[in-house]
Amino acid sequence: MKKLITTCCIIGAFASAAHAQIKLGLKIAPQITWVTTESKSISSSGSKPNAAYGLMFDYYFTENYAFATEIAVASYAGDLTVKDSKITRGGTAANYEDVNYKYRTQYISVPLMLRMRTNEIGYFRYFAEFGLDLGALVRAKADIKNSSIDLSDVNVNNPDKEDEYGIESNDNPPVKYDDDAVFFRTAMVIGAGIQYNIFGTTQLVAGVRYNNALNNFAVEDNWKARMNAVSLNIGVLF
Repeated sequence: MKKLITTCCIIGAFASAAHAQIKLGLKIAPQITWVTTESKSISSSGSKPNAAYGLMFDYYFTENYAFATEIAVASYAGDLTVKDSKITRGGTAANYEDVNYKYRTQYISVPLMLRMRTNEIGYFRYFAEFGLDLGALVRAKADIKNSSIDLSDVNVNNPDKEDEYGIESNDNPPVKYDDDAVFFRTAMVIGAGIQYNIFGTTQLVAGVRYNNALNNFAVEDNWKARMNAVSLNIGVLF
């Protein structure tokens, strides 16, 4: 009985492997990023053009269902203004006033998604995707301005000596803020698009994806600021 079960499992594994299809490819994704906030102590404004690029991996465990992932370098940027705060620099505190941050961050992004596609209609297949995006910080810079200071390209997580400063609230006693960018970024992703057979098994892929952050992008919990994105993903699968 055990030999029969083992034999059936082996046959099933070979059948599954034969039916499965693995595809690799490259992608580029122009995207628009922006900051959203639920905090009364900061405000956000505007959106920024950015981009992502990297390697795609699709594992089709059935004809129309796949586990899809990527290894990409993704850039996110956004503006926020911290209200009723002050900057201390070189031992001197600026007047109580708003401070504007123009954040620019870059993450290694690894989305884990389920992709569902239709049967071939002409040369096209249509798909929808849903999953979780995991990111690890590569770089975090910001331009920091108020009426008293004007700092450009500050490495907020590890500023150079000439860029060192402190920011705190207009409270009594004041509360020190931590404006570092978080190392890990998580987001829910949902998207849709098309696959087009160019020749043989080579496919052109194009789609729109919404990337909704689940955690704050700044370490400072009081700011409650998240960086979101909408991207146009264009790639080739081989």
